[in-house]
Amino acid sequence: MSLSLGINPWLLAASLLAAGAAAAWFYRRTTPALPRAKRIALGGLRFGALFFILLLLLDPVLRLVRQDEREPVVVVLLDDSASLRLASASDTSLAGAQARIRDLLRHAPSAAQGAEVQYVRFGADIEGTSFARFDADSLGLAAFRTNIAQALVSVEERWRDDNLRAVVLVSDGRYNTGRNPLYVSERYPAPVFTVIAGDTLRRQDIRIQRVLTNEVAYAGAELPVEVGIRAEGLGGRRITVSLAENGQVVASRALEIPPGNTEIVAELSVTPESEGLRRYAVAVTELPEEITHRNNRESLAVRVLSSRRRMLFVAAAPGPDVAAVRRILARNEAFEVVPFVQKSEGAFYEGAFPASLTDFDAIVLAGYPGRVADAAIVQRIDEAAREGVPLLFLLAAGGSIARSGLLSDAALPVQAVRIREDFTEAALHATPSGNRHPILRIPGVDPDAWRALPPLEYSRTQWAPAADAEVLATASVRGVDLPEPLLVVRRRARHRSAALLGAGTWRWQNLPEDLAAYESVSETFFANIIQWLTALEDDRPVRVQPVRDVFGGGEAVQFSGQAYDESFNPAPDATIEIKLVSPDGAEFPYLMRGVGNGRYALDAGPLPEGTYAWTATAYRGEETLGSDRGAFAVGSLTLEYRQPGADAILMRQIARRSGGAALDPDRPEAFTEALSASLEGAARTVSSTTEEDLRTHFSFLLLVVALLGAEWFFRKRSGMV
Repeated sequence: MSLSLGINPWLLAASLLAAGAAAAWFYRRTTPALPRAKRIALGGLRFGALFFILLLLLDPVLRLVRQDEREPVVVVLLDDSASLRLASASDTSLAGAQARIRDLLRHAPSAAQGAEVQYVRFGADIEGTSFARFDADSLGLAAFRTNIAQALVSVEERWRDDNLRAVVLVSDGRYNTGRNPLYVSERYPAPVFTVIAGDTLRRQDIRIQRVLTNEVAYAGAELPVEVGIRAEGLGGRRITVSLAENGQVVASRALEIPPGNTEIVAELSVTPESEGLRRYAVAVTELPEEITHRNNRESLAVRVLSSRRRMLFVAAAPGPDVAAVRRILARNEAFEVVPFVQKSEGAFYEGAFPASLTDFDAIVLAGYPGRVADAAIVQRIDEAAREGVPLLFLLAAGGSIARSGLLSDAALPVQAVRIREDFTEAALHATPSGNRHPILRIPGVDPDAWRALPPLEYSRTQWAPAADAEVLATASVRGVDLPEPLLVVRRRARHRSAALLGAGTWRWQNLPEDLAAYESVSETFFANIIQWLTALEDDRPVRVQPVRDVFGGGEAVQFSGQAYDESFNPAPDATIEIKLVSPDGAEFPYLMRGVGNGRYALDAGPLPEGTYAWTATAYRGEETLGSDRGAFAVGSLTLEYRQPGADAILMRQIARRSGGAALDPDRPEAFTEALSASLEGAARTVSSTTEEDLRTHFSFLLLVVALLGAEWFFRKRSGMV
């Protein structure tokens, strides 16, 4: 242990000289005259007081350096997930799994003699505090997720300041959450010794590997559900894959399992009749030869909306662009397209124009208004847009740029300033804001792909975007990027609008073979525009939602929320009450906790399987800020049972890459010798430094007061003033 004072030595010497000089000056002569001994004594008291005052003014810091010898630490990571119950085909009970782990670990304590051994359980992360003695009965083997990488990282962080010399990982190696643990083991600060819990034999089993469907569906529209099934060792058996809602089977399909180990796909479908969160259960026939039936079921939830987005499609005349865009929109099950193509002045091929336009979720104008457009109908479209109906304007053949001036500035995000009837070919060039905008974000497609697509027919008309509009793309003519707008959008308080100022989008659907990778661009592009136009503005003062629509069995149900006052400022002092209603009608009240800046959170813990409704109400004092409501589902989580058996290859690679060893039950000596060798000479000296600000110590103030008090007392006794 050593002490040091964090002060510049020159400043310390200057303080000594200053205090000494001041004390000598004060007591060079006294009235009455005192003997030399008394003057030196009083000067010493004055010197001490002045020195400590000057010392405290220099912000002194006392550094204490302690050197301790740390014994090596060995952390035993115990996989506490449910998959370890399937380590044996003959005994899948909890007691049987605990006994197997106890038997596997009998060699570890003897190999770690002379080290501090700490045991810690993990699932999605390490659980709670560590314990110094291993008790297999403490393993519940009920964790619903396994994250080996996170467990290793957490051990490194928790024992960062200790002499961590080895980690013994007891697991089946089947992780279903987080990163591949091999990436962590390559740079791990200590060798990882792996103990493989379970065998690698193929077991007869049928399990649901995946369930693919849409997260959002529409009432009355067919919802496809694709079920991927893994079958091992049960070739020739017939099974039934069923889809049920509230215990009633709504779809099923019979399949015959091919020979060997294989994956088969069952395609089912259901047509939800009403809106809301609908919970479905997928089940596969349970065969007696299977190692477990826990992976024969899977739950999913789908949010069903009341209806599809209803769009009014108005075209100035028939043409390739009109046909192409209509075809794209009609293929999307989320859209209901009501078309009206101009036939003659005031007449449409489809009949009389709708009497009300406010029933539509969006209006698409393809070249409309044209030369024979009825001014009264254009006026009604303009009024609907000003009342909040989203509007998309597309330049197309048969349209009249001059007649587009019949639509007001409030309806369109751009206006024609100087009209020209000639066209040129131009590619779409995304602006920096356009590259970030969801309309131009096409999954799996490079943003520069817009240049590779066939060019559009761009009007040389001078267009002026509205002051609050945003230009997402400009025209690129023969490789030269021009400032002229090609795609413009605008979002106001109650209205969204967009304008594509280039015709010829039909070319994007007739691509040559070398552009086959971009076949989905046009369909996704128009779907993105409609989705952006019809997206609801969220102006709710209270916004609460579960972190996901479907929680797995045993998984904690969590909520996040926000609260705002009348001026839409965050309300950090609100009280948000959540009431959960279980499937049987029971109500459970909860209180969200504030996490700062008007944000709130709730962890309701695991809940039984079923569909739950919830309501949230926010208060501030006696004032009610607002409320929110919704639903979520809790299903049976089968992640831990999707891959029975151990991944011995992964466990051995973790050991090898980290410098450890894997336990071979038939030759345990190699494992124990390697673990013992890693601990030889492992004790190390660890230095720790603590700093204390001396100004915060009350004892120094008392010392200064005591020195000055003693000086005053002896001065009075000597008759000095």
